[in-house]
Amino acid sequence: MAVELEPPDTFATVQPVQAGNSRLYRQAELNRLKASLLANGSILVVGEEGSGKSTLANAVVESLQEDGFTLAFIEPATPKQMLVEIAEQLGVETQNLEGKALTADQLKRAIATYLSNNTAFLVIDDAHICEAKFRLWLKQLRRENIPMLLLATDPPRSDVFISIPRIELKPLPEYAIRELMEQAALERGISLKAAELAKLQERAGGNPMLAQRAIDEEYLGLEVEGADHRRYFDITPLILLAGIGFVIMRFIGLGTSNQALYIFGGIAAAVFLGLSRLLYNLPREDRRIR
Repeated sequence: MAVELEPPDTFATVQPVQAGNSRLYRQAELNRLKASLLANGSILVVGEEGSGKSTLANAVVESLQEDGFTLAFIEPATPKQMLVEIAEQLGVETQNLEGKALTADQLKRAIATYLSNNTAFLVIDDAHICEAKFRLWLKQLRRENIPMLLLATDPPRSDVFISIPRIELKPLPEYAIRELMEQAALERGISLKAAELAKLQERAGGNPMLAQRAIDEEYLGLEVEGADHRRYFDITPLILLAGIGFVIMRFIGLGTSNQALYIFGGIAAAVFLGLSRLLYNLPREDRRIR
């Protein structure tokens, strides 16, 4: 099952809310993630670097903690370090009765037992970096219906990632990026004209971290060409237009008795329309170009 949220269309649908010291422009995603976790479900948030996954995760953690829930929020480390961190945040003993540190396998069993008997959540940032054997343990927890929130950039289609419903973070709307850049410029003490800000926005491509970096580069007086964002473009409409153009060319050839133009237009139209149909039937991400 794949859950993909479309980018908001209007200002009203994405009014920012305060999340700690930063503003959150993904209230709909926040609500959906909380609802999934509270329903004892697991969910995966996918997005490019700097798209706001960690900010969203922090907002989820803060909201759940305010509601009185127990959770463990960790980042990648060695499997043993991560298990110890999870145990400590959940209040699970990391030593046996003799005072010796539990082994990794013992920690896994203790944590799994706690999660099975209590309402608690796992939140793991940059889950794609975690070692495979740790992700396999997460897959086992997933089978036992332990609620968890994973955040990843380009996760492999294997182990725990293959079975968890996912939300793909879309680029932020232009007004949100502009607000973030205006705030960053204010913090840097620089003044930007509307035209300068618009030019910098093009480099951000809806990515909050790239928006911050663009302001930093402007502050340092760096000349930067191009952009690092990964916005995608669906070329299917262009192919359709090309196909229609060749159909028109075929009719022109027919009307002018130009046999070569008639034959060429027919063959080209068939090829382009067939290609567009093929692209339409492909998975959505395969129809995108960078």
